[in-house]
Amino acid sequence: MRRSARLDRRIQAGAAHLALAVREGEYSWGELGARIAEFEAQRFVLVTDGTAPPEQLARVRALAAARAPTVLHELRARSRGTAPATGGRADAEPLPDGTVIAVGGERACAVPAAVRVPTDLAAACGPALTLHRPVPAALAWVRSDLLAAGPAPRTRAGLVAVVRHVLAVCPAHCPPLADLLTPGARHDARTLTALLALCADARAALVCFDPDETGPALALGYGRSLAAAVRATLGPALAPGDADALGLLLAAAVAARLGVAARPTGRAHRDLLARNGSATALPAGADLDRLAAAAVAATRPGLLLLADLGRPYCVDGRLLTPVDGAVLRSAVVELAARVAHDAQDAHDAQDARGAHEAQVAQDIRPDQRGRVTVPHSRAAGTGPVAPPNRGDGRPAAGREQDGTGSPCGRDGRRRSVEIRSGPAGTAAQQKEFPS
Repeated sequence: MRRSARLDRRIQAGAAHLALAVREGEYSWGELGARIAEFEAQRFVLVTDGTAPPEQLARVRALAAARAPTVLHELRARSRGTAPATGGRADAEPLPDGTVIAVGGERACAVPAAVRVPTDLAAACGPALTLHRPVPAALAWVRSDLLAAGPAPRTRAGLVAVVRHVLAVCPAHCPPLADLLTPGARHDARTLTALLALCADARAALVCFDPDETGPALALGYGRSLAAAVRATLGPALAPGDADALGLLLAAAVAARLGVAARPTGRAHRDLLARNGSATALPAGADLDRLAAAAVAATRPGLLLLADLGRPYCVDGRLLTPVDGAVLRSAVVELAARVAHDAQDAHDAQDARGAHEAQVAQDIRPDQRGRVTVPHSRAAGTGPVAPPNRGDGRPAAGREQDGTGSPCGRDGRRRSVEIRSGPAGTAAQQKEFPS
């Protein structure tokens, strides 16, 4: 299916439903105005949390004011070190009467609003897609090109929300997401739209049968309670999104220590977060005792853990596992020690790569030295060229090669390269390059 920066999704949970509309381009503002008018409000309340770009906030305010009287309500500021994670729940701050339009980040979009205009990826993938009671119908309207043009740190923070969905709900997307993530966190509008579709589809699949989010849909908040503890304790020392990343890693460490995981999942957590440039260890000097105490308070009455990627741990019909303070403190200490572990892992990986390359150089026959090898995928590696093979165990004819590496044959003054791809190298493509 062709990727597009335009997307329409519908999320249904019981009697409530939410329409997600992702658009790009200045012309789309007119559509937003028409969608706002459909609510036939007598008064609009424009709620913001101070993170929305001023020009975007002004544009939405003008569209609302053209349909009905509009008042602006700014949520009270909270210090970064004490602000709890919303987890998709409504902000407790009282709001003026009227039809609410939320514009901004996670705090603004966590307010029960008829229209939500998230201005960063974290809000678009999380609170903006949540069906807040008592609003029966809502619209989440996203400008993908504005998200793509936003600051890289905010995009990186939003990608942690995508990682959460992949780890807890749809692990089949782990390999393509790993290839996509980079520390630079620069992605075009079409890529961000595809990621929004992933998160919307994951939520729609769960809340359709669990509208109150007390059963399988709890996976959508995987790691968020621990992230709230990290944010409350270490907030000022962390980059945007790092508290959520550390919450995911703590959840994986707790599952490993309790032995509830069928296989260790921490490496998958660390790999995706490291590729994203997110924190994979607690900052130096962190108050571990204070963090452990905050984690104990945040995880009552229990913690959602993964028995495997995409499979929450369930015991006696309950998805929330009670965790005592000793286990949480052990997980915190383990995460604090990851700095040394990560450095050693990187050193070991470099040594392994060096030994592998030396072995490859030794194994290549003299008549193969200097011949070009074109791997058909990243997984092909740089190993020695295998004997010619069709992929079905029979010898290859002519210049057919297997998928691990395709040496160039010589044909006059041009080099011919036959590249195989697909299962067992079933699809072949021949390219010629000037000598």
